Amino acid sequence: MRATIKDIANDTGLSVTTVSLVLNGKAHKIPEDTKKRIMESAQKLNYRPNQLAVSLVKKRSKTIGLIIPDIGNIFYANMVKGIEECCREYGRTLVLCNTNDLHKRDMEYIRFLADQGVDGIIYVMSRESDETAGKESVRLLEQLQLPFVLLDRFLTDVDCAEVILDHEMGGYLAARHLAELGHKKIACVTGPANLADSERRLKGYARALQEFHIPFDERLVYEGDYTMECGERAVTALMQYGYTAVFACNDLSAFGVCRQLSQYHKKVPVDISVVGYDDVLYAEMMAVPLTTVRQPVYEMGVESVKRLISLIKKKKVDNKTAVFEPKLIIRSSTMGIGQEYNI
Repeated sequence: MRATIKDIANDTGLSVTTVSLVLNGKAHKIPEDTKKRIMESAQKLNYRPNQLAVSLVKKRSKTIGLIIPDIGNIFYANMVKGIEECCREYGRTLVLCNTNDLHKRDMEYIRFLADQGVDGIIYVMSRESDETAGKESVRLLEQLQLPFVLLDRFLTDVDCAEVILDHEMGGYLAARHLAELGHKKIACVTGPANLADSERRLKGYARALQEFHIPFDERLVYEGDYTMECGERAVTALMQYGYTAVFACNDLSAFGVCRQLSQYHKKVPVDISVVGYDDVLYAEMMAVPLTTVRQPVYEMGVESVKRLISLIKKKKVDNKTAVFEPKLIIRSSTMGIGQEYNI
């Protein structure tokens, strides 16, 4: 049985009130020898405070909820690591909820975390959550009066705390790199069109083409869903258009692109250059290390915790949106037109 304040009172022969005052750091007028007896008894009985009771009194549970789309995706695993380690620094416990990219589960977990009494929520929207569905989730969070931060995926025209990446710049860096290498037929495998981050990566891609006076060809744009399978399907669907390079809007679909190209006896980068997006762990470990756009997801996770803690403590946050900058990481999966490939 778990030791209680009453057990310590019986063990020391002191009142429950006296024991409670000492254990809660409020024993300003209690003699030092009495405090010592109580603390020794607590240690002997392995007393631990009931955190649920403490949270009910203080209206703080010291827990933070995290809703993410897919814990099996290494991109999110790195993000969670940053969040969890920062939570520990702030003395908070993390409650992790995985939605499998379903908006229905987003809503269910928001209610679940509220019922569990978390102090706030870090929310990465599911792939299924378009603008309408995402705003439904935000309304629910506001109705529940829960402090929250949107992380990674974001909504337009929503006044809330966000930690995001400049995805337009990311798309621009990827396509500009390929254009600088002399590629004129650059295919793009996007994410879902209903997601703002996917739309902005495509916008950046289009801006780079315009800068290099390369006509935007809708036939070379394949709407994917950020999966490896969509990258494979894109290769087949676009093969007839004779592209020499592919910008895939995440590393998982870029991996699918590379795998399917080999089925057509096309070598990366000798025949077709490939750029991904995210810079997940395996990008560098592929047979041909992947050129990609790095998202500082660990740092973004840390920032989301810091902002949420400020909201929980009702501290003023001057700038509600924190925008991180992407970085192009050049590896072996891209090369210039006419350039010789050196292993």
